[in-house]
Amino acid sequence: MFGSKKASIKHDGYEKGTLYRTCPHCGKRKPLSEFGLRAMKPGGSVREQSWCKACRSER
Repeated sequence: MFGSKKASIKHDGYEKGTLYRTCPHCGKRKPLSEFGLRAMKPGGSVREQSWCKACRSER
């Protein structure tokens, strides 16, 4: 899906072996597994979604 590009993942904490970040939409702190990745453009960089999966599904 994203080829061999590496993603740059931002997080705001590490607890019990899990990385966490805060969703700017709902304000909840969630594990990184609750956030998706996206390709910026064909052949471009890969970045994490800023909103969590739950907030993105509400759109």
